[in-house]
Amino acid sequence: MPLMDLIACEWKMQFQRLSSLLLLLAFAAVLVYGGLAGGAERDERAAAIAAHHAEIAAEMDVWLEDLRTLERLGSTAEAPPATGSAMDVVFASSLPLEPLADFAIGQSDLLPYAGEISLWDPDIRLFSKYEFADPVSLALGGFDISKAVILFLPLLLIVFCFDVIAADRDAGRLGLTVAQGVSIRRLFWQRLLFRTAVVLLVSLAAALLALALGQGAAHPGERLPAFGFWSLLMLLYGFFWLMLIALVASFNRSGEFNVLALLGLWVGLTLIIPAATSATAEVLYPTPSRLAYLADAREVENETRLREADVANQFMLDHPELLVNQESQIPDFVLSSFLVTSTVDEATAPIVESFEEALRHRESVTGLFRFVSPAVAAHSLFNELAGSSARRHRNYLTQARQFKADYAARVGPDIVAKQPIDSRFYETLPPFRFQGESLSARLRRGAGPMIFLLMLGIAVAPLVNRRLQLANPIAS
Repeated sequence: MPLMDLIACEWKMQFQRLSSLLLLLAFAAVLVYGGLAGGAERDERAAAIAAHHAEIAAEMDVWLEDLRTLERLGSTAEAPPATGSAMDVVFASSLPLEPLADFAIGQSDLLPYAGEISLWDPDIRLFSKYEFADPVSLALGGFDISKAVILFLPLLLIVFCFDVIAADRDAGRLGLTVAQGVSIRRLFWQRLLFRTAVVLLVSLAAALLALALGQGAAHPGERLPAFGFWSLLMLLYGFFWLMLIALVASFNRSGEFNVLALLGLWVGLTLIIPAATSATAEVLYPTPSRLAYLADAREVENETRLREADVANQFMLDHPELLVNQESQIPDFVLSSFLVTSTVDEATAPIVESFEEALRHRESVTGLFRFVSPAVAAHSLFNELAGSSARRHRNYLTQARQFKADYAARVGPDIVAKQPIDSRFYETLPPFRFQGESLSARLRRGAGPMIFLLMLGIAVAPLVNRRLQLANPIAS
């Protein structure tokens, strides 16, 4: 049968039916809805980040105006007593949104993406003000187009491709087809590839529509390269399922056997293994108790406040070059608060490191499961593309804590000596800027499992062809 005749026949038999068209339309609608839901989540985060920066900027404008008034009028100025203390400088920090942030929410709904950096707060309370959504919603996770592709693209491929030759076999037409000189292998691959191509084209069209509707503030030129990688990843994910369906269908069993076997594989690869990944990581490397962390920090804070004088004296001994400004109006509690915060940060640093170490070990366990489940591998890369991975959030928290520590080391002696800073020094302070990895670096780190699964799919093709050559068209 000529190729064009086969395509026309397949289109008429498979995709012109009302049920098939409705199924494709429903799938496209789910993808577009996922894109819109991800866009709403991204816009909410962008608005929260903008409001956070505006709030900090307004607060620091008032502080700077008081400082300039104090510099101009001296002791006659009506300014708060602590005016000019470096302790009161607050920095806005946030995790920048990637151009394709609406395509994968990842863990952005669970982890902080904005917070103020202040010497008044120890590291444990540095990000205590970020928002919490409904607990049930957080447990289920946000819905986005990447999650829709991971869950529903394999199902749609199974629905349209499970009976690629089983339908003819069950109806008793396969033997007649072979008797007319038609190659089973050629018929198998032509049907399978055409049906898969239709599903993938619908997926790409829906994704392009979601890309256009969820443009947001990002420039199209920034989103298109990332979308190109996203589309390629979706095609690789679809290719793996194509080869898995081909392997099951090549056994030349009934359609009922094919669909049950494929649905079992879908449940295992997209639901059971990802759930087992989280459970295994939690059992092997449990997260340290945050309640114990809070209790330890509070105990250190209370002990430090009880011996503030000793802590202050020790600091002065360590910095004999300091000249205390006895005429300064800055209250003593500013000095003591700085010393308490520094002591708490130093004492709780091992606890913070234990959290980081547990997260690193859990990521290593998850990395192993990526070689087993295409859903885990694809989800990881989708999050890397969107900039919503747990690793990127953890890097943000680490950089924010390091920024605070660097600022404390720079102005700590002035705070202890009650030396106010001037407006010119304040204007030279650099703002917090997140230093993230490039898109290519993030993709290289997570591409190994997908390349392995791609090679595995390619290796399946000769096995499928061999089974098709051995297939008996009239076997019962």
